[in-house]
Amino acid sequence: MSGSLDYLRWRGDLPFAKNKFNSIDASLLASLIYLPADKSAIGHTLGEVAEKLRDLPSFQHQMHSETAAEIILLAESPRIGNIKILDWTDRLENDPYPLQFNAATFSITENIIAVVFRGTDGTMIGWQEDMGMNYLPEIYGQDVAAEYLAEIGTKFPEQQIYLIGHSKGGNFAQYALSAAPVELQDRVLKAISFDGPGFSHKIYTSTGFQRSMSKMKTYIPQGSIFGAMLDHPEQTIVVKSTAAMRNQHDPRRWSVGRDSFTLADGLSSSSRIIRHALINFNHSIPKEERNEAFSDLFEAFENADIAELHQLTSNKIVGTYRLSRVFLSLEPQERKLLAQILGKIWDSYKNNMTMPLMANNYDLYPKSNDSNKAPVFYEFYDSERPNLKLPPDVEKQLR
Repeated sequence: MSGSLDYLRWRGDLPFAKNKFNSIDASLLASLIYLPADKSAIGHTLGEVAEKLRDLPSFQHQMHSETAAEIILLAESPRIGNIKILDWTDRLENDPYPLQFNAATFSITENIIAVVFRGTDGTMIGWQEDMGMNYLPEIYGQDVAAEYLAEIGTKFPEQQIYLIGHSKGGNFAQYALSAAPVELQDRVLKAISFDGPGFSHKIYTSTGFQRSMSKMKTYIPQGSIFGAMLDHPEQTIVVKSTAAMRNQHDPRRWSVGRDSFTLADGLSSSSRIIRHALINFNHSIPKEERNEAFSDLFEAFENADIAELHQLTSNKIVGTYRLSRVFLSLEPQERKLLAQILGKIWDSYKNNMTMPLMANNYDLYPKSNDSNKAPVFYEFYDSERPNLKLPPDVEKQLR
């Protein structure tokens, strides 16, 4: 399978004047926003930043294999390497709300800029923020993203804008567009999300979202987990990936052709089963209880000086011990509620294994790789959303 890094090798010498900015270029920016850069990168090109990072003694230990290859290729690929960094913003806060926010602005051409939002990093604050997306109709980080877009729009008043993000960052990109004033919405060319979670009924029925939804586009891999969370009323495209399901969240592991992603027939049965399990869990535990349980859990992590996810995952024995200590530090009622929540998730997964979504019956389930042609999801995460009236031919298939 060829991926976006192969594209960087094939097409990396073509300027945007010769070959227009496309979805693979956007996905590369969505991954480059995870680089360990800071405000000192402003005014430099991505290639220059890559050279600085490549020279660090700790480079081989800091980077995953795809990231290392990406950095090495950047300096040799003027298409992406010559992109200039106009802004780089990092915020990690716990007050007034959990916030892990990282965004950058890049100059694509003289008249076009790209505003890119990072997804979740390895901090516990970032994961706590993610948990909030499951029971809150909107989170603080989305409003911060909207404010960031407004600031950039004012700073660069003549440019057209691409909004881009991976995972949580994709959700932020599309939310920022929906919350923008009309004149700023009109300057946005596209808001592209790569395997980002969707939105609650409250958000996607808002006037701003409905007005700008035609500019939103979401790509999810066929084995999507994070992108299957919440609802996607915007155009959603399913792309091929031969990576293991747990590794498909990284767009660099998606299949590409010449200068676009390769489309899949539809979501895998495993992805649909997980979505059903999440829906069932979401409808079975009241939002207030989930809020209380997760707030208590992350407070316990903070009290135990666990600020990074790797403190639980880098060593299984040490990680298990630390997690046990955190769990035992909770009040008995809190432990009971968390155990109930985890049990509900597992029960939902087991129960949905019996649904007509497994490989032997999967052909009977309607599939689509483009929600403009037919819904990618036929079941709804948000209980407020009314049931969708399926097309007659689909209803007939499901009988």
